[in-house]
Amino acid sequence: MANYQVKRAGTSVPKRDVELKSSGNGPVITYKLRPEEIEKWKKEGIYPMLTREKYLQLRLDGMSRTHIQRNYFPSNPTKFYALLSEWGLKEKDAEERALDIMPTVKKPAKTTEKDQDGTGENEAAAPGVDWEDLLRMKDEEIEQLRQATQDLEAKLDSFANGILERDQEINRLNEEIGRWQARLEDAVGRLAQYEAEKRSGSVDSIECIDAIFAATTGLTGGQAYSTGAAIEYLWRWSRKGGVEDLRKARWYIDRLIAELEVEAG
Repeated sequence: MANYQVKRAGTSVPKRDVELKSSGNGPVITYKLRPEEIEKWKKEGIYPMLTREKYLQLRLDGMSRTHIQRNYFPSNPTKFYALLSEWGLKEKDAEERALDIMPTVKKPAKTTEKDQDGTGENEAAAPGVDWEDLLRMKDEEIEQLRQATQDLEAKLDSFANGILERDQEINRLNEEIGRWQARLEDAVGRLAQYEAEKRSGSVDSIECIDAIFAATTGLTGGQAYSTGAAIEYLWRWSRKGGVEDLRKARWYIDRLIAELEVEAG
């Protein structure tokens, strides 16, 4: 039996005459390229390479799937969609996620279901600016800046109040220190004056308390107290109280005289 080259259509051919008719070369089909196709293929080659990155960039540039398939796989759309599956881009949501992370701000024009299946042209225009979304983003940014400004103003007010309170406390303490310094200077001055008078002989070397003790020895009660008080005011009147001390000394002397007169009957 002779050997024949047979083209099978997927099922066996039971008749021999049919096998003979199916052997040999089939008719040659010619296709004349359009001028624009010739120019394109001169630049890119007859079988241009399509990569995942190039496909995504074309989609970002607004080219539909159908357009890309016709440019790169005009006679083999099955291969085109097989590549999309291999790249994980066949589903719409997967492609959208891939486009979102592409380093560009352009987005593809939305396609219809007919175009997504590869049977129609892109019916949507190239993507434009979403002005409402842009305005919303700007409003949110303004609100954030406004809130940040209010927070800073509140902090500055708090700092200013804290500084004012501390300044007031510093002033109060300085005034108090000034009063104590004045009292200290007055006491030091009085002591220096007393020491100077003592050295010059204008003040007796006998202390007032010693004089009172000596003068009230043997006295008791009101007589001892009035005597000591009168001596104290008489001792200091020229250096401290002046006439007022003399009046106080006289009052105690008059009190002592009245007491003694009562006792004498």
